Amino acid sequence: MTDKVARYRKLLESLAEIGDQQAKAITTSGYRLMYHYFIRCVSLTSAIIQLVEADNLTGAYALQKSLVDALLNGLYLGYVASDKEIEDTIQMALKGRCTGHSRMRKHAKMIDANFSQRHTFMTGMFEDMVRRTSEQLNEFGHGGLLSTALTLKSLHPEVANKILGQSVFAIIIFLGNVFVLENLDLSPLEAAQKEFQLTNNELVPVKRYL
Repeated sequence: MTDKVARYRKLLESLAEIGDQQAKAITTSGYRLMYHYFIRCVSLTSAIIQLVEADNLTGAYALQKSLVDALLNGLYLGYVASDKEIEDTIQMALKGRCTGHSRMRKHAKMIDANFSQRHTFMTGMFEDMVRRTSEQLNEFGHGGLLSTALTLKSLHPEVANKILGQSVFAIIIFLGNVFVLENLDLSPLEAAQKEFQLTNNELVPVKRYL
């Protein structure tokens, strides 16, 4: 598992660099906010990797909800929210008012509807993601019986690998949607996808998510 942790960490660094390079072309407030949420997603994934490395799987699972929430907020502000909503969000933040209420299900539904109008193959992914994340939150975040099993030291390594894989793949999903919607060269992301598949030992077709 030590080797996998190192490889996932290196892959995350590569994905962050890809996002940073594309961020240089940002010109709008919506895209700028989306990039800040991308940075948050990278930071959360880095924290998840550290928690797995420290055998704190319960904490790692709990952070995955925040990761999905940040992913949805980023894509929503970048592609779905109106200019007025973006400006209102910025003004609230500048005044120190709370802007962080989770609207995961609402945002997921709106993102899916918006993206499916742009490309017919971009349908239903985010609502499904929220459903799966909500199940994890109820079980692991609220102290379900299965959550107590995560404290055992005899768990199969695949449990930790699953957490790592899901978290890093969320970054690939974030970038993948941006690359497709912006008609960017997919080759850097495809290379990262291949490395992910080698690290995760599970072939996940790109077209299933993009």
